[in-house]
Amino acid sequence: MHNSSYSVLECCDFNQVPSHDYLFDLLDKVTTVLEQEITEYRPADSNGNPGGLLILDKDIPSVIVPDIHARPNFIKNILNYSLPKRFFCDSEAEVKKDNILSLLEQNKINCICVGDAFHTERTIDRWNLIQKEFNQGIVVGPYMQQEMTECLASFCALINLKLSFPQNFHFLKGNHENILNVSNDGDCSFYKYADEAAMVKAFISNFYGEDILFLISLYEKLLPLVAKTKKCVVSHAEPALSLTKDEIINVRQNPKNVYSLIWTKNGDVHEETAKNIIKELGFTKESEVKKKKDDILYFVGHRPVKNVYELRQQGKVVQFHNVEGQHIAVVHYKKKFNLEKDFFDVNK
Repeated sequence: MHNSSYSVLECCDFNQVPSHDYLFDLLDKVTTVLEQEITEYRPADSNGNPGGLLILDKDIPSVIVPDIHARPNFIKNILNYSLPKRFFCDSEAEVKKDNILSLLEQNKINCICVGDAFHTERTIDRWNLIQKEFNQGIVVGPYMQQEMTECLASFCALINLKLSFPQNFHFLKGNHENILNVSNDGDCSFYKYADEAAMVKAFISNFYGEDILFLISLYEKLLPLVAKTKKCVVSHAEPALSLTKDEIINVRQNPKNVYSLIWTKNGDVHEETAKNIIKELGFTKESEVKKKKDDILYFVGHRPVKNVYELRQQGKVVQFHNVEGQHIAVVHYKKKFNLEKDFFDVNK
């Protein structure tokens, strides 16, 4: 456990933006952790940098978390949520408590977030008010401070989780992990309800300074893009390309490949990219039992869905990101994922 002046749950309850020094300290620590990520589960790329792929092959369940989008209450509800004992099989007797935070502390689960920490999606009216502030030259206005309190509460909680559980908690890069709002290296600048990306960048620069802006951008560049467990693959968006294992590990060296994992629109993919990637990542070796080959699913978020989930690529891709809901998926390391039983609403 790392030392911090705020616990993860305390970060979720922030009622104002954190101080420069606190944010600097967190970012300094987490970039060091990511730079030194253990190659046993995160192979280095050909340049010796942390690669784009996580290989999480321990015999423990995996909690898949969709887009965060500045929802600290979502994070808090996830950590406090108690999972059914059926996910722990032989190790059930050893589990002292079953809420997700306690299970992380016991090294009994993986937690994989698909990305997008910043920019609320349920506050269109507030974004319009923020835009009015900016049009008047007010960069650090009251409405923007409300937005950034929620963004940074979520951001600090997520970083604290990575620092506390570096081998079990993982956050993947999404298209909103682009604090500089650039259009290069696979990223694209964006404008959704208002000029969110540009306004958040301006707030960070004006309120905190260029050092914090740089550290956030460095943190984003160090994030992995794909995670593999024994029963699933996870990335932010539906993969637009059938990438090889080597291409995923070296993903930062090809902007087109980065883009294909974070920006895909619904309906844009017309081939079985997920099935091909699953095969590339070694799930279909000849030594495996044939009937288990179809158990592997590919989980994504990125684009909102109306219900709990939507299926793509003949059921191989499970997309879940309900803006109004707070759903997680829990994937057993042996059993096939049950679409009707293995999604959980942590807000209940």
